[in-house]
Amino acid sequence: MTPRFLAIIVSLFATATCDDALGPTGPPGITIVAGADLADTVDARPAQALLVEIHTAAGAPASRAVVRFTGLLASNSPYPQTSIRVGRIDGQPNQGFVVDTTDARGRAHIVVAMGAVAGPGGVEVTVPDLGFSDTAAYTINPGNGVRVVGVPADTVVYVARSFALRASVRDRYGNPRLDPLTFESDSTSASVSPAGDVTGAAIGRARVLMRDAVGHADTTWVSVVPPGTIAATNYYAIVIVDLDGSNRREVPGVAAAAWVDWSPSGDSLVFSSSDYDSWLYVTSTTSPPRRLITDSTGLLSEYRPQYSSDGQWIYFGGRNDWQNQAVWRARSDGSSPERVGLVSGYYDNDGQPAPSSDGSRAAYLSNRCCYPNLGLYLLHVPSGVVDSLAPAALTPRWSPGDSLIGFEMNGIWVIRPDGQGLRRVTAIGQNYYQGFDWSPTGEYIIARGPAGRLELIRVADGLTLALPHFTDLDRPAWRP
Repeated sequence: MTPRFLAIIVSLFATATCDDALGPTGPPGITIVAGADLADTVDARPAQALLVEIHTAAGAPASRAVVRFTGLLASNSPYPQTSIRVGRIDGQPNQGFVVDTTDARGRAHIVVAMGAVAGPGGVEVTVPDLGFSDTAAYTINPGNGVRVVGVPADTVVYVARSFALRASVRDRYGNPRLDPLTFESDSTSASVSPAGDVTGAAIGRARVLMRDAVGHADTTWVSVVPPGTIAATNYYAIVIVDLDGSNRREVPGVAAAAWVDWSPSGDSLVFSSSDYDSWLYVTSTTSPPRRLITDSTGLLSEYRPQYSSDGQWIYFGGRNDWQNQAVWRARSDGSSPERVGLVSGYYDNDGQPAPSSDGSRAAYLSNRCCYPNLGLYLLHVPSGVVDSLAPAALTPRWSPGDSLIGFEMNGIWVIRPDGQGLRRVTAIGQNYYQGFDWSPTGEYIIARGPAGRLELIRVADGLTLALPHFTDLDRPAWRP
């Protein structure tokens, strides 16, 4: 065999291998020939297929090479979903990845469809056997607008304070569009600018409407509230926070608390550790708590403390065996603990005492009238005389100035200390949780309402202002 004939045979053999095909040579790796750098709306299927060409390190077309096409995850989605869906050229683009094999020219192609999340998208192209990788980029645009969405849906603002609504037209997947919106407030309690800046104007509940040009609309509710700071409990802490939701912090060293009350000076708190067997603790709000009463009282538990508004006394329920409870008090420094209520028999339960401003009177609950219910009574501490006020009640509290006693019983009620003027403050059929407090002016009550969030109720007319930031808080105490 002559050398020339041998060279012809070797050349023909090389032409038949997968590293040398019928196509032209090109740069090594993956070349995206067509179908990338496209922009279209969500769910759209571009007519142009994604076509790639693979060349070996020597530049020859790589035939019969396995190419993997993988839709990248959408970067703007709160949960994993594919930005670009892919499919075989003879199928539908409804998969997260698909595989094709190159032809003799080193080419592979698939069909694609835009995903549901507007923004950048892509298809990763890899050739595992050759170690090649590249990405085909796409832009997904929002679809047609189908609704208007305003954020927040419900919020709080002080008078003369403002916040910016985040509102937009959305497509069927919730992608925001840039369509113009108009804003309107239907209440004198808040105003709104053409740009969507809402300003509190007067105490009350306001509704802000947002509309696009074709009639889609949404509503944001706004409670315009008086300034204030509260302490409240949740499952693991005592939280101090302003009524507009700002300046939220936790009292250090408190693992659990059932009931909390401010000192009249507003610089310390007293709380019970549990609804069941508990002790009373005090804290400066910035340092770990300490036991209030260290004297030997013979009590097994101490419950639901409240300060007198002159700051001299803390009233609480004390239990000296496993069954009964009586009205007790101690000095605000924990000294001089004493029982001031009636002696409790084995089945008597006199608890939840609420002192008047000077501590000379205490509203409390007792089962002596109507077991298993608890009636509302008034104890005159110096004389020990007891007046009956209401046949059923929970968690009483005096208003500032002692003109009213509020209590909870399937709603918030008030009554005068002389037993007259009983009336319901909250709407009929709206039940409230135990534990509430008065504003320092006596104009409002704060309580956890039937929606499971804190609310402000104006005592004069029952106006109710939702505090949507506070779905995790209970048994609030308003800082003096």
